[in-house]
Amino acid sequence: MKVIFDTSFIIYLLEKPSNVLERIVDEIGMPEITVPKSVIVELERLSNKKKIIKNYKLLRIESFEELNKNADEDILKLALKTRYPVFTLDLELARKLSELGLPCYTLSNNKVVSCGTNRR
Repeated sequence: MKVIFDTSFIIYLLEKPSNVLERIVDEIGMPEITVPKSVIVELERLSNKKKIIKNYKLLRIESFEELNKNADEDILKLALKTRYPVFTLDLELARKLSELGLPCYTLSNNKVVSCGTNRR
């Protein structure tokens, strides 16, 4: 299944040893990670500060050309175009995705949950 991971979600997977990716695989199978190119640019910029982020290259990631070079806006547009589920830790992005009725997942207590069920 194709999914969109935002920058925050990819960084979490790299920095925090957890079984989140295993849980995603159990639920939907091995995800085909798709991101706008602006996410790759953010990861590259951040990898200069934190070495572990360079490991994002180990993930198989398909990237699309960005539409306006803002990762969150590009993710919203890509999600609208493809209807792929988005995995994010960014609460503002999750809110926008939920308002648009787009499939969105985040983490709560180290569990993957639908963004709509994680409202405060």
